[in-house]
Amino acid sequence: MFNVGDVVRNVAANVAGEIVEIDGDTVYIEQANGAEVDFQLSALVLESEFQAKHGGAVQEDAGAHAYDATYQMVIDNLYPAMLAVGQTAHANITPVPGVTPKRWEELSALQKLNLISDATDTPVKLWIDASKHGAKPSLATLQLSLLGAYQKGKK
Repeated sequence: MFNVGDVVRNVAANVAGEIVEIDGDTVYIEQANGAEVDFQLSALVLESEFQAKHGGAVQEDAGAHAYDATYQMVIDNLYPAMLAVGQTAHANITPVPGVTPKRWEELSALQKLNLISDATDTPVKLWIDASKHGAKPSLATLQLSLLGAYQKGKK
């Protein structure tokens, strides 16, 4: 499963390091600070897989970016108060140990839209549909109604 030289993580202990020895079910890893610790093989995951799952990285294939312009157009047309709702939601996310959280500015338009969608309980599709010319409700109407409800819920 693992080999000497692999970088692994024990999620529960929030310890990561490079495997220096494997002895049966015991894996010895050297941390970045030089300390050596050991864990049971079953308690470890590859660091690359952990970061891919929890790091919030955006896939780099063409299909993953097919609608980037649409998402960005929605974000570009949101009121600052609506963007603040997403920023607040982002700031309130409980960090995953071992993962450096991204700043709001580093998020993709879809990630921002997902945060706003979750915070307002409004599907991303509704945001996209409302941003189209002649939509009912319009993006402005949708935002005003959601901001009103959001403000009432905060009191």
